[in-house]
Amino acid sequence: MAEPLLVVLLLGLWVGSLGGAPRCLADTECCEPRELQRTGAWLSEGHPPGHRSCHVSSQPAAKEEPQCQGQSHGPPNTRSIAPWRYREDCDRARFPARLLQAECLCPHCVSLAPPHHRDLRGNSVQVTANTTVYYRRPCPGRPGAYFLQPRLYPVAVACVCVVPQL
Repeated sequence: MAEPLLVVLLLGLWVGSLGGAPRCLADTECCEPRELQRTGAWLSEGHPPGHRSCHVSSQPAAKEEPQCQGQSHGPPNTRSIAPWRYREDCDRARFPARLLQAECLCPHCVSLAPPHHRDLRGNSVQVTANTTVYYRRPCPGRPGAYFLQPRLYPVAVACVCVVPQL
């Protein structure tokens, strides 16, 4: 007796969840810009805030000197023997629009021994991971309508110290 009730309950939950399913994910599911934004925001959940946070500047950013010296305090990216900083990767035609990319601060590693200067015995290299992003594309034959095209995108997540190749 409980089994049919459970099946009906699960079926109801599944049907109810379809209303929140993403749309606009194929050129046969064209959407107006407002719905495309909602779908893009839904797909971007868990990423840094997107379109409002992308910095657009008419002036080039001031070059800051990389800190090629280890630290004994702070977040892991500054205490690493292959220190890195994050750079904003912004594309308003992509969801998520804003991604953070790790950028190695030194071509070589940093010594574990104080004062933590460069150690030329190792190289600092990026570690990348592919993530799925969605690009806004115009729908064929429907001016003002768009769809989201998924693509794998490499994101540098950190830097590590490796033995140089011979």
